Amino acid sequence: MRYDALVIGAGLPGLLAAWKLAEGGFRVAVLERGTIASESSALAAGHVPQESTSPANLAVLLRTRAIVDELDRVTGGMVRFHVVGGLQMATSEDGARALRARLDLADRLGVAGEYLEPDMIAARWPNLRTDDLAGGYYTETDGFVFSQTLSVILAGMARNAGAEIWEGCAVDRLIVESGRVSGVVTAGRRVMAPRVLVAAGAWSAPLLARSSLFLPTRSFVLQALIVVGDHGGLRFMSEFEAGHYVMPRSPATLLLGLPPSDIGVDVDRFSRHPDPAAAAEWLGLLRRRVPALREARVAGGWAGVLVATPDAWPLVGRFGPEGLFVATGFGGGGVQRVATAEAVAQLMLEEEPFYDIRAQEALRFDGYDGTPFEFREGPFYYSESAPEQLW
Repeated sequence: MRYDALVIGAGLPGLLAAWKLAEGGFRVAVLERGTIASESSALAAGHVPQESTSPANLAVLLRTRAIVDELDRVTGGMVRFHVVGGLQMATSEDGARALRARLDLADRLGVAGEYLEPDMIAARWPNLRTDDLAGGYYTETDGFVFSQTLSVILAGMARNAGAEIWEGCAVDRLIVESGRVSGVVTAGRRVMAPRVLVAAGAWSAPLLARSSLFLPTRSFVLQALIVVGDHGGLRFMSEFEAGHYVMPRSPATLLLGLPPSDIGVDVDRFSRHPDPAAAAEWLGLLRRRVPALREARVAGGWAGVLVATPDAWPLVGRFGPEGLFVATGFGGGGVQRVATAEAVAQLMLEEEPFYDIRAQEALRFDGYDGTPFEFREGPFYYSESAPEQLW
């Protein structure tokens, strides 16, 4: 069979790219080893900040919000951006200085954020313990989208535009001939296309390695807990040094996201269930920060595998032989940065990407030979840790 483009992976990036490619007139097939959004895309907290210290990152965040709003409109409210605000807290003077610097840089980009002293945090959120805080940073317009709903809607948009989605279709390897990609092999069958987008998350690197192409990613696990308890109207909040976050899901439930663990885990052999000891430890820290949650309990949770890159920026655009493109390495920020997949689709359609992707282009690692590298996710994977931004 022959297509204009193949997309490997039916997670959020792959589905968005397939939709835009099909809208652009390409005959597209999405090849998915499991089912639509069967891995981390459906498990994500869905946090989408609306402020950044990087022009490129800000463009992506704002475009992600615009895509969600567009889908909300065309589906009659089936997918929605829930504005909850976002509070980052620092318990050290170094952390407070980083947050103050963030304010100065954000102001230059014309985005709204506030630096808050501990007494200001206490006045706004009396349900928080603030005696150990050194400062905080708040953005009123931050919000979230339910990632599973977004995945289903994007799959529908892709199919309505003409894309085919093949579930249960694992790709064995790429077909590379005379320095360019000409298709893939799946179940011993050749499926031909002059353009292939690999957007298979943590499975992108193993797939490419089977074709002697080495993608610089390192796997890790993120765990999330569903906590039941009346939290008194919390916003999205994170602790700069500790590395966890809390996302309100309803007046009586929270999603508690834990820091990265199991660095370098085998992507086909990891536990999809939260570690009980880690769950108890982080629930204790949450109860300490929010005394009203002292009777809160864990009602469930999950774990997913993600990948980081050597410089903590994602891998998008062209990579390796002619005709090969990638969209991976988001390190836990795949929902908020899903709009990068639209930029990759624009490249594949030979259009100008909607933002400057140069800092994120996968070509910067075109000569990578598989050498191990240091894990760079931290102290908190949703935030920029330096003025020049690592994302």
